[in-house]
Amino acid sequence: MPSKAVKLKSIVLIALFLLTGILSSNGFAVPVESGDKRYLDNGDGTITDTKTKLMWMKADSYLHSGHWLNWFEAHDYIKKLNDEGFAQYIDWQLPSTNQLKTLYEPDKINGFQAGSEMRIHTDPVFEKNGSGSLWSSEENGRHNAFGVVFNTGAVFNSNKKSKSRKATRAVRINAN
Repeated sequence: MPSKAVKLKSIVLIALFLLTGILSSNGFAVPVESGDKRYLDNGDGTITDTKTKLMWMKADSYLHSGHWLNWFEAHDYIKKLNDEGFAQYIDWQLPSTNQLKTLYEPDKINGFQAGSEMRIHTDPVFEKNGSGSLWSSEENGRHNAFGVVFNTGAVFNSNKKSKSRKATRAVRINAN
């Protein structure tokens, strides 16, 4: 039979474990830095880029929703994030191609595009194995729009109705 001291230690350890879990799930999480200290994982599904001052969703829309998106659906996705107040913000946007290109880092590998052998060159602080082709907010005429391919860092031009392994990653200007 365990002594009273052993029982008390067990109770204290369980209480500390529960308290730690409660605090971290209520927005008291401590940000975690990427290996090169450029990015901060805010613990709420967002990543802050200390270089550009942009805040990104940690998961791209494919990882977050489980669906590939065309350009119109990417706009709807951003609207839904704002309507729901994702991570307590209502100013999420579709990124520009220039904003997306800041995430491309040829020396880093975040994994592979879901269902493909395309390497994704973004910091490993972001959620792994999402889409390698992300839509931007920029249009190219009536039928096409631009995005960035994270295998090469190149800008793509595709029909707005195309869902072919495409997603987006929501961004906001971080006022903090």
